[in-house]
Order: sequence, then C-alpha cells, then structure tokens
Amino acid sequence: MKVPEGQRGSRMGIDRTDSPPEETERIGASSMPLADFAGGCLTSVSSVVLSCGLLLINGAFVMASLSALGAAGVNWFENEKVSQFFLFGGPVALLIVQWMMLDYLRFLWRRRHAG
Repeated sequence: MKVPEGQRGSRMGIDRTDSPPEETERIGASSMPLADFAGGCLTSVSSVVLSCGLLLINGAFVMASLSALGAAGVNWFENEKVSQFFLFGGPVALLIVQWMMLDYLRFLWRRRHAG
C-alpha cells in the first residue's frame, strides 16, 4: 500500500517524514520466530500456574488463621463482613507480597551473576 506524500507520518501523531519510504509503508512485524512465541506462552502459563498455586496456599492459610482467631475468642473476627473481607482480600494481598519478594530475589540473582 503506497502512502501519499502528504499523509506520511500523520498517523499516531508521530512525524516521520525523514524516514525512508519502505519504513512508512510497512505495518507490523515481518515475522516472529516460533521459539520466541513458545517461550512467551510458556512464561505466561507458568506464571498463571504459580499464581493459582500460591492463591490456594494463601487461601488455606487465611482460612486457618481466621478459624484460629475465632477459636481464640477474638470478637471482631466473628463478624461476618470482616471475616469475608479478610478471606477474599487476604490471599490476594499475600500473593502481591509474594510476587514482590520473587521479583526482588530475581533482581538479587541477576545482580550477583552480572558482576
């Protein structure tokens, strides 16, 4: 598709009149290697599986904690609204903290091996 001279660089607010014509005529990537595609899919699937596993463990931990606090006589955990808030929000909050810890450990690992 040939782009008229007056319309070059007018898309997306970027002025690209100094770029070669073949760059303005081509839209998108030319090709994507299968290994890159498979690696991205594997990373996404493993991230989802890890998150689901951590959510299951966190849910069991929060449920056990609520049961223990209720048995210990903590009155404000016997409130249904408060216990539901902690039961649904607790595992997600723990998951966020766990991912932050994993990111920090990955940062330390890369820094250690880089130099």
